[in-house]
Amino acid sequence: MRLGPLTGLVAVVLIAVAFGVGGDTPGVGDSGPQVKLFFQEHDTQQAVSLYLLVLAGVFLVFFAGSLRHHLSESDRHGWLPQVAFAGGILAAAGFWVASGVTLALLDASDEQQVSGPALQAMNAIGTDLFIPFVAGIGVMVLAAGLDTARRGTPLPRWLGWAGIALGVLMCIPWVGFFAFLVSGLWIIAASVLLARRPHVPDPARTPHMPTP
Repeated sequence: MRLGPLTGLVAVVLIAVAFGVGGDTPGVGDSGPQVKLFFQEHDTQQAVSLYLLVLAGVFLVFFAGSLRHHLSESDRHGWLPQVAFAGGILAAAGFWVASGVTLALLDASDEQQVSGPALQAMNAIGTDLFIPFVAGIGVMVLAAGLDTARRGTPLPRWLGWAGIALGVLMCIPWVGFFAFLVSGLWIIAASVLLARRPHVPDPARTPHMPTP
């Protein structure tokens, strides 16, 4: 599908909007009553944010599949396209798990029998539950960057080296989250370039003209 790579652009936009709508959530040190009050007062805002994040995960899976397809066209017997795809799946699962914790907080904040310490613990888990999607994006970008930098296709080599740098930076504590934010630009660039890439016919499926 020609427009398949653009699902990455849609995923990045949805993730950015979801984080923007979600706003500044309670910190790890906030008390249970503070957490309860926040999610009661911002229930619609948080519900919209988690729904957008779920949708973003869906589009990210489609982008990961499209990225694997384009990488495999140039590296039919390599394993890096499969690693890039696995990273995209891990990131999507991370977004979905984080959305599930937010939904649990929304439900629990409306229940009188849920204690403050329980809400505080759930909020602490949700606040620090960024490792799966940051690591997943890092694996996807790093694997795609390695494959591209080595072959110079289907993406430009400079984008491959940028992917390698971002993937490595996402493995470094404190720096990783900022590299994760910049990786959105990498995904957008890859989405647009892959969508504009001319179609390469499969030699195995191309009919051979009979020799006169």
